[in-house]
Amino acid sequence: MTKVDLTPAFLIHRRAFKDTSLLLDFFTQEHGSIRLVGRGLRKSKTSLQMFQQMNISFSGRGELKALTGWETDDQPRNLPGETLILGIYANELIYRLLQSQDPHPALFEVYKNFIHQLTGLEKQSQHWLLRMFENNLLSELGYGLDFLTDVDGNEINEKSYYDYQAQSGFLLSSAGKISGKLIHLLSAENLLDLPDTEQLTVCRNLNRARLQPLLGDKPLQSRSLFFTAHKI
Repeated sequence: MTKVDLTPAFLIHRRAFKDTSLLLDFFTQEHGSIRLVGRGLRKSKTSLQMFQQMNISFSGRGELKALTGWETDDQPRNLPGETLILGIYANELIYRLLQSQDPHPALFEVYKNFIHQLTGLEKQSQHWLLRMFENNLLSELGYGLDFLTDVDGNEINEKSYYDYQAQSGFLLSSAGKISGKLIHLLSAENLLDLPDTEQLTVCRNLNRARLQPLLGDKPLQSRSLFFTAHKI
């Protein structure tokens, strides 16, 4: 019998389960991604909200345990319009890529900071913040890149351009689209020092190529939501 009391968590996904219950996926600080049954919550008004940190309690035997209680530990956070889709996208990456009950406390802090910073930023800064989140997620999963040297062992030159080689890194190329400056910015992770619009798009495509082998052929629902406006 497992019993956990008031562990920090974010709700990242929910869906109906049986007649009156919900299946709730949480990203927790101490237990990683975990799925719980919220019995009787389907038809009730509940304070379980996404993008708001809470402390949850759960118990049970086997893999599917029951949510037994929660308390909020954060302000309500209603993300408007495209900002909401960016948050849903980050949630979907965690939901799809993290193994159940595999703790990632450092990534939990990265996600928490991402959610806290997302509102109030201009659109370009939001997308740069998202790119940095993706990069941290990939690093945490063991798919980080060397941002200091290229595949030949040479120092990344800010004035040069590179191609991305899967599972290897950056290859110096006169026809490359990834600037050395962008690589340095990714390494620095400074929200106030962001690339121009063109290189931000290049960074999106770079991270998409890095994520694709992990996500497989099943498309991300959040990308389809965003398709009519901008691509993420």
